[in-house]
Amino acid sequence: MNSILLFSDTKPTSLESMRVLRQSLSKILKNLEIDSTTSNQCLLCFSEWSTNLVLHPIQPSKTISLVLRKSSNQWQMDIIDDGIPWDPTEQHQDSESSEFSLKCGGRGIDIIRSQSDDIRYHSTKNNNTLSLFWERSPSQKQPHILIVEDDAVQSKILQAYLNSDFSITTKPNGKEALLFLKNNSVDLIISDIQMPEMGGLELRSQLEKEHNFSIPFIFLSRLQDTNTVNYATELGIDDFLQKPVQKKQLTHSITRVLARFHQVYHALSEQLNQKITHTLLPRVETHSKKWKLATQQRTAGQGGGDFTLSRVNNDNTLLFLADVMGHDESATFFSYAYAGYVRGLMQHTDLTQPSQLLTQLSNNAFKDQLLSQTMLTACCLSFIGDDTIKISSAGHPKPLHITPERIDVIDTEGTLPGLLPNTHYQETTISIKHGERLALFTDGLFESGDTSSERETLEKAIKEQLINTLHLPLEQAINQVIKTFDTLAGTPPNDDALLLLIENQ
Repeated sequence: MNSILLFSDTKPTSLESMRVLRQSLSKILKNLEIDSTTSNQCLLCFSEWSTNLVLHPIQPSKTISLVLRKSSNQWQMDIIDDGIPWDPTEQHQDSESSEFSLKCGGRGIDIIRSQSDDIRYHSTKNNNTLSLFWERSPSQKQPHILIVEDDAVQSKILQAYLNSDFSITTKPNGKEALLFLKNNSVDLIISDIQMPEMGGLELRSQLEKEHNFSIPFIFLSRLQDTNTVNYATELGIDDFLQKPVQKKQLTHSITRVLARFHQVYHALSEQLNQKITHTLLPRVETHSKKWKLATQQRTAGQGGGDFTLSRVNNDNTLLFLADVMGHDESATFFSYAYAGYVRGLMQHTDLTQPSQLLTQLSNNAFKDQLLSQTMLTACCLSFIGDDTIKISSAGHPKPLHITPERIDVIDTEGTLPGLLPNTHYQETTISIKHGERLALFTDGLFESGDTSSERETLEKAIKEQLINTLHLPLEQAINQVIKTFDTLAGTPPNDDALLLLIENQ
């Protein structure tokens, strides 16, 4: 399976440099659809091995590189150094290896082995590479519920009721709940009323003052006097349940409250979403008589983070395709913000230098307070003459060159934009002959499956369709490919997907 480069950076060997690399890695992982356990394992393994390399007792390396990739079924992290080889996958008995192991803290190697699904080590004349792998699990996000309850026994009972279907956080009173909510988001709060330091009624009142009143709220209490119930209702809660509560009653209340909240929330945001999404629909053009373009797009049902832009000047065309990470309302907003920003950059970019646009975007996004709040993958290309295309990529899936005989993957890649200062991107030049096509796409096209097996099946089927429809007119061909996608990925899919086909007529 082809992998996608997400991040690559090299630093001089020092503990401070490793701290900077770890911060960059942490930022990336927060924006990826990766479970918290795997994310923490990545950070821990990098910390352990990079510290080992810095403290190597014999010949420290001069530089250390960190590379993060993903494929359809796994995450891959490479840590590369130019010091002397030491393979942690082997059992070392010599004195130098033992000294290295002790210098590294003894248990560090065992931690790395236990915290990754697979580990490989490879040495060449110039460097050594430790590759760590984690399986990409299905992206099934559980609703996050905050339970505010001072009775430890009651708290454990509620957790036992809900652990299998929800992500649970518990706090013993309203004061600690407020502190937690300052830096964390939840989908629902279940709170007792009488608690030390701050009770449930005051907690709800404080949330309203801090404009967090939109969080669904369920009171759970033994108090059932009329004044208490009336006051709780005035605070805008969603349900009031009496202790002791049965599991069936509690889960029914949670399901009903969350469903009602999402219905109201999406109704309020739908009109704005439609206006924004409409502006992001693929609109690409080229004045060349040699090149023909066709696009199709599918969204996950809540907003959409994929968009394309183009600029034409005389015979030159610059094309930009992007995928903002996430597929909810926030992804729609950031897509709109990025699209407007990129339109401005395209007015002052050499249309024959796609890497120039990505470089400017990355360096500006790194310094911009709004754009740095999220990440996107991007691919930019220029049409040069009658049969030549220049391509530059930033964390984006590699384009496919489609010929009657086969599909070739275009080897172009670069790190995600906005992560590092002074980022520069490379260009790849390819020739597309008459009767051939180039496919550009966002990763949802191949990854809208719940398991690695489903994703592999989806990718194989779409690639077969790309070859089998090469003889058809472009619009008819792309319709046939997307029909296959809809059949296998479902409607709506679980990730946004965009396909752009380019043909040399």
